[in-house]
Amino acid sequence: MKPNFLKHFWVFLSVLAIAALACRGGAPAVEPVTPQTPTDNPTTAPDQLSSTARSNLISATVQIFGLFNQNGELVPGYVGSGTILSPSGMILTNAHVASPASQGDPESEPDALGIAIIVSEDKPAVPSYIAQVMAVDGFLDLAVIQITSSINGSAVDANSLNLPYVQLGNSDNVHVGDSLNIFGFPSIGGNTITFTQGTISGFSSEDQIGDRAWIKTDATISGGNSGGLAADNNGHIIGVPTIAAASRDTETSDCRTVQDTNGDGVVDQNDSCVPIGGFLNGIRPVNLASPLIQAAQSGRAYTSPFTQSGVVSQPGSGNEATANFVWLDTSTSSSQKCDWSDTAVNSYTDSALCIAAGFEYSGMTDGELLVEHWYLNNEKVGEYSYAWEWGETGLFGTYLPNEGNPMPAGDYRLELFAGDGLKPIGSSSNVTVGSGGGNSGGTGTQEEPASDTILVFGQVYDASTNKPIVGAYVFVLTPGTTYDEWANANYAESYINTYLQTDAEGYYTITGIPRNTEFTLVYSSQGYYDSYADNLIAGPDDLPLIELNVGLSK
Repeated sequence: MKPNFLKHFWVFLSVLAIAALACRGGAPAVEPVTPQTPTDNPTTAPDQLSSTARSNLISATVQIFGLFNQNGELVPGYVGSGTILSPSGMILTNAHVASPASQGDPESEPDALGIAIIVSEDKPAVPSYIAQVMAVDGFLDLAVIQITSSINGSAVDANSLNLPYVQLGNSDNVHVGDSLNIFGFPSIGGNTITFTQGTISGFSSEDQIGDRAWIKTDATISGGNSGGLAADNNGHIIGVPTIAAASRDTETSDCRTVQDTNGDGVVDQNDSCVPIGGFLNGIRPVNLASPLIQAAQSGRAYTSPFTQSGVVSQPGSGNEATANFVWLDTSTSSSQKCDWSDTAVNSYTDSALCIAAGFEYSGMTDGELLVEHWYLNNEKVGEYSYAWEWGETGLFGTYLPNEGNPMPAGDYRLELFAGDGLKPIGSSSNVTVGSGGGNSGGTGTQEEPASDTILVFGQVYDASTNKPIVGAYVFVLTPGTTYDEWANANYAESYINTYLQTDAEGYYTITGIPRNTEFTLVYSSQGYYDSYADNLIAGPDDLPLIELNVGLSK
């Protein structure tokens, strides 16, 4: 887990204490409130929501918890809202609630989604089920999830759930001045259902979508309402509360941290802002969710038709290709930034802080995955992946840094892969840094570090299967800090000296660890217990290269 994720995770623990206890205790599924169907279904909305329709909407609104494996237990890390669309437990919510990775935030991706059901309007929702993502669109910020098991992990028969649900409305038929009813679980409202009312104030357009990309409303929406229910007076869902501003281009103008929403006893930037008034909020029209709902109902895979900067959303054309690789001069680079020119070079000096490659490309699709593999002396030393956003054809440059330090001497090359199948699309020739002449393929070979520092390297693997763990985190804590001290400080970023992730084979390399200075190493991966070594120290006579291979247990 990355430091920023840990901070985000612990902020919510005090707010979600009741739900956390219920999850740990394996609370059994409960019988939800039986839905009550309105006696009439007028074609035009009445002046206000009937009590019968309101009761059904309350019953069909759920609280969603992002659950994370913490020492073998699923504990909540964030909270959102959702709407049940079918008696079998299909739920509509926001993408950032169901799958943060769909919006370019993979470190916040939960291990499971907990669903809490309302049994009484004046009591907290009861954690009852686990759901999985069926369709998600990070651009639209919409997702459809499906209940699959009870909170204790036992299987459920979806066709026997008979949950209360909300009928779909037609968001194209709503107009300025129509009434709007918002249901959800905002953090400022505690753990019970919150109902607010307002009017449709207008509509906002957005590139790739059109004129009705957003429904603007003066109804109050705040943190935790995300993914909840926006209904008309007929009791039909017409939108999903998404953002506390009328569009992505509009900043929230009057939302202030004036309440201790996370329950830590302090009102500060870690609390959710409380809407004071005087601004408009944004609701995604429910009609935009139709393709996701249809895909979830039929069991088909859903692919977003929209491109989203920084997020992989397209499979690729299958015709990707690169050519004419050149190595570029990086002599003007600094320890903070890798700069390169258009001048081609045949080698780099031993003082080079980074190396850079340029190439021609064709057949690329914005939104597809591109992966870089960097090799030193035929051993992979770096892997980078990102969503492509530079068009179908052109020239491109990329680089390999060394955290502001001179690059280790040896022979480097770059390989590129693209698309869902990670098709190889090109490879550079070798380039030499410093004296070069490195080893030709021996595993585990590392460049000798400076005499006053050591280098720690190794592999992180699953202790039961011996398979490498890709993307495991390796933290180096500040001198003198132990793992327990870090944990007691809520995994504060200030206790972290540096961190990195393992590559596709589970390998890692940490350079520049000073001798005669205590340090702690922590190995962490979601779904596994942390492993750590406190108060390590390298003396003047210790070897400059230390290999530590670590097996993590679930």
